[in-house]
Amino acid sequence: MLVLDNQATVTQDAHLRPLDVTRDLMEVADLIEQCFSATMDPDGQEYLRQMRRMARDASFLRWASGLAEKTGTPMSGFVWEDHGHVVGNLSLIPLTRQGKRVYLIANVAVYPEYRKNGIGTALTQRGIDHAHKRGAWAAWLQVRADNLSAYNIYRRLGFVERARRSTWQFTPRPGFQNPILPEAIVTPRFHGDWSLQERWLSELYPPQITWNLPLQLSRLKPGFFNDLFLFLSNETIRHWAARSQGKLVGVLTWQPSHTYADHLWLATRPEFEDQAIRTLLPRACRDLNSRRPIALNYPADQGVEALEEVGFEDHQTLVWMEIPFRSQILS
Repeated sequence: MLVLDNQATVTQDAHLRPLDVTRDLMEVADLIEQCFSATMDPDGQEYLRQMRRMARDASFLRWASGLAEKTGTPMSGFVWEDHGHVVGNLSLIPLTRQGKRVYLIANVAVYPEYRKNGIGTALTQRGIDHAHKRGAWAAWLQVRADNLSAYNIYRRLGFVERARRSTWQFTPRPGFQNPILPEAIVTPRFHGDWSLQERWLSELYPPQITWNLPLQLSRLKPGFFNDLFLFLSNETIRHWAARSQGKLVGVLTWQPSHTYADHLWLATRPEFEDQAIRTLLPRACRDLNSRRPIALNYPADQGVEALEEVGFEDHQTLVWMEIPFRSQILS
């Protein structure tokens, strides 16, 4: 969720200061809502509700003010203040990626009447500087693919594009029937399918993006101990396999979530992609028969026609960008 101005005309940062969670949180929530309400999904709306609940809880704010650098909630960052009011914001979320500390830059927002003055650029640069001084290996952010002005600003600040990912959603609706296309046959996933499934998943969900997704390959591996763990934790994960002429062409996994939509993870190779999508996704939607939306995170511009044919809609495409710091480059 990022909005940036187009010019960097601000020459000093007298108005730029660290976020004070004890007094800024409600204003930041209002700012984020105004800037992103048009593209905000139910998870984003719940995020705002949580921020406002926290802003009204004095005891929580006193406790949280000492945890700014230790929590994934928006307790750390910078704001731009004008005449006593927050008009710009940047959140910094500390995370761990492959055992290394990184920062996620998020919620860069500036009120429309204050844009084109370099405020967003100044906030982003301050966030980069903060992450670097704290010894992070990198700073990451995500920007909508259609926000070219913000994308170009990040490139100028040193960010490098790492991946483009589309989130496809299927929302059950009255009268819609998924087309069951006889592209292949559907069977249970067998133990012997795991080696190909793991390899294909690793290609479609590489390490540079899985650290921010609820995908753990070890949880999907077939076997007694994983099955026992899922049983004891009362968690259900379902798998479907597609085969054509005796050859495995794809495996689809459904994983429930506590957010707006449950997750699908598709494992296939490029030459089998459309076949796997047209076979597995309609079957999963039919078998699940759920009223909850289902989301598939997938590389941008892949399988588009097949996904649209089976009733999935492109919710958004995000560009993941990274700025590596010297400690990472020299290692």
